[in-house]
Amino acid sequence: MSSESLLIRCLVAAALAAGLTLGACADFSRGEPSPKVDKQDAGGGADDGGSDGGGSDGVALSFAKDVEPLLVPTCQMCHAPGQMAGDTQLLFTGTADTDYMAVMMFVDTSAPAGSRLLSKMAGNGHQGGTVYAAGSPEYQTVLHWIEQGAPQ
Repeated sequence: MSSESLLIRCLVAAALAAGLTLGACADFSRGEPSPKVDKQDAGGGADDGGSDGGGSDGVALSFAKDVEPLLVPTCQMCHAPGQMAGDTQLLFTGTADTDYMAVMMFVDTSAPAGSRLLSKMAGNGHQGGTVYAAGSPEYQTVLHWIEQGAPQ
């Protein structure tokens, strides 16, 4: 076997290993994604009258108390310096003040449901797959937090 052929085989093996590693981030290390909920059943408005634990019952939400505990355990394994998504703009440190500033780049309080954070969490354009399905209690908590102005 020539050295060129050996080099090609090594490069192919490395590329396959990298592809498997990237795919593992969402599918295996986070466990099963939240069940998908029919949008008609999910409500989606801040004043839907239901109590899903996400603040729709008038409870004020905060980033440090309600949102960061949802995002850090599921997102920081990839979205941290030196990790698979360490070259993105969304990096978690585990410090609420720093994480809040990073997350706010993906939040649109003028159109909460259109926030990039929610879209990525639901798996849209997110190489890590679905983190929290649209309509899941966790998704609704983040949506209601944004609807409340995304307080720190």
